[in-house]
Parts: sequence; C-alpha cells; structure tokens
Amino acid sequence: MRINPNLPTNSLAAELALNRRLQVRDVLASEAADEIHDILATKTPWWLVFNEGDEVRQLSPDVLARLSPQQVEEMLGAVVDRARTQYQFVYAFYPILGNYLADGEPSGPLAKVLEFLNSPAVIDWFRRLTGQSDVRWIDAQATLYQSGHFLKSHSDHDDTNARVAAYVLNFTRLWERDWGGYLQFFDENHDIERAFRPIFNAMNIFLVPTDHSVGIVSPFAYGDRLSITGWLRRDEPPNHFGRTGT
Repeated sequence: MRINPNLPTNSLAAELALNRRLQVRDVLASEAADEIHDILATKTPWWLVFNEGDEVRQLSPDVLARLSPQQVEEMLGAVVDRARTQYQFVYAFYPILGNYLADGEPSGPLAKVLEFLNSPAVIDWFRRLTGQSDVRWIDAQATLYQSGHFLKSHSDHDDTNARVAAYVLNFTRLWERDWGGYLQFFDENHDIERAFRPIFNAMNIFLVPTDHSVGIVSPFAYGDRLSITGWLRRDEPPNHFGRTGT
C-alpha cells in the first residue's frame, strides 16, 4: 500500500490551510484502493453503532444476529425519535483500532491498513499536508452507511485537544447524487457551504474543530457507502500499537 506519489502535496496543503477542508482524489495508488475496497465489501463483519444521549452503543454481529426483527425495529425507531430533539447517529462500523489493540498483535485484513496509516512515510505525508508537525499517530474505523443511516451535525471537538484533523477514505464504487450520505459542512447561518459526495479512492480531510454532518441516506439508495475514517492525533500512541516510528 502507498499514497499516490503524483499528488501535488504542497498545493493541497495550501488549499487545506485556506479552507480547513479538502477532498483529495486518487489519494492511494490504484492497487491499494482496490485491495481495501475488496476487504470492506467482502471480508468485513459489520457491527452497528448508535448513541443514547452520551452513551455509545456498539452491537457486534453476534448480538445483532440474536435480535428479532421487532427488536431491531424498536431499536431503530428509538434512534429516530431521539434524533428529533438531540444529537444522534447510527451506522454500521468495524472497530479496526479496538480489535487491533484487543488482539495484542496485528491480525485480520484491516490490521495492515491501520499499520499502513501509521507507517513513518504516511505520517510524514499527513504532517506536510496539514502543516502540523505534531501529528503522532492515526486511529481508524471502517464505516458502512446504508439506507436510513446518518450522523447529525457536530464539530469533532475534544477537550484534550488530541485531534488534529479528521479524515475519510472513501471506497464507494457507485454513489448517485440523490442518495444522500454526503459529508456536509455548514456556515454560521447553518447553510451547507460545501458537501463531498462519496467517491472511490477520494480522501476527505478537515481540521478540528469543524462543524459537519453526514446526511441521511435515502430510502431508495441501494449502494454501500464504504469508508475508513478517524483522526490524525497528537497525543501519545497506544503503548502496544505495533508501530515502527512516529
């Protein structure tokens, strides 16, 4: 795996510094993008994540398999009810970092994606792109948005100031413009100032904090919005992360 060596990193860095957000097309070498898409589309056991107020609920595939259709309907109905009046999200995901650390050593097809993101060359590229020399490591989760999934507006602010920037690596082969699921950015009047469609092998990146959301995926969308997302971080990397350098 490797970053596309033909990217104009200096001009991209200037655009990110000016606008605080950026979409980079063809960000990975094509063979790397194809490999990651295959892993996400055919080899990833998807969990479900949503919030109940400040509590994040993560349901594994085993737990989801034991739920009846009525239980699922009631659970998702409660998500919609809460979304009317408070911050809410729901989507499918795979905990790349969490499983990597829980296993105690690299395992699974997505482990090498996490190690690639944290390789010295990629860390250095992100430092140059963001202009932030204090980027130390990159966390990651896989996400899958389908019909009815959404992420309401928020800024990614954290009180520890550990997050430098958020990124979304897109691996969606087909996504029509009427399907929703755009990464949306808002101005001070709450108008959409910019929105990025999920595009195969494109990376969306924005500095933290930035007000944004993922629009709800329409009921008639039949595609899978596949991505790997996370934050560039300046805090101490996990002790047993398995990285070769910073």
